[in-house]
Amino acid sequence: MHLCVKAIPDIPVTQTILLRSVFSIVFCLIAIKQANVASWGNNKPFLILRGLVGMLSLICFFYSIQMLPLGTAVTIGNLVPFFTLFLAFLFLKEKIPHLKWVFFAISFLGVFLMKGLDKDLSTPGIILGLLAALFTATAHFVVRKLRDTDATSVIMFYFPFITIPFMLPFAIQQWKVPDNREWLFLLLIGITTHVGQLFLTKAYKYEEVKNISYVYYLGIVLSFVYGIIFFGEFISWKSSVGVGLVILGMILNMLV
Repeated sequence: MHLCVKAIPDIPVTQTILLRSVFSIVFCLIAIKQANVASWGNNKPFLILRGLVGMLSLICFFYSIQMLPLGTAVTIGNLVPFFTLFLAFLFLKEKIPHLKWVFFAISFLGVFLMKGLDKDLSTPGIILGLLAALFTATAHFVVRKLRDTDATSVIMFYFPFITIPFMLPFAIQQWKVPDNREWLFLLLIGITTHVGQLFLTKAYKYEEVKNISYVYYLGIVLSFVYGIIFFGEFISWKSSVGVGLVILGMILNMLV
């Protein structure tokens, strides 16, 4: 999904999110029908909140991908586990080892060093990446609260249900007719994002918050590989210092 978003810089982000949501709502309605459950769900306030924070996360993340090198954007976006741990500690009263807070600080120091050492990096892009991580973590937290009240397909349905009416007026205003290549990538965005969200939502229904998020780290490796192969994005040694600290904090976090 990261690769596909980066590959269509001429398509407005609002349009990409709208079309991604249209694909997703079709998949969700099919899944709801197969599961024979009520599409509106039970815990409506939290379902609406899930849709809202999911939309905000996607907006911030898609913009950060367009403004930063792919690997850098995904590295910052992968701070989700730390925000998730914080929310789990704050609201779910899950016990978090003290060392994890130290590793949290190391990774955030890395984010600040990225910008402090490499003036070419976009400050708005970094801020949007951090906001995307925070909103994604909030979405995971909400899913955790919904796991005992609503089916996976219903939880997923509320994301496009909320997003489509919000994005529609902006997308219409900025609309660009995609060519065949761009349509292919837009279709792939819809498919890969939906499948990823499906498995992620199921994972959070069956496991503790603090044990799930580590699989995100594989996305960092893939994003750097994609960035180099498809976009020729070799990050500077200055940025690599900050990226290295972020990844170090994540790796150490996994060992505790």
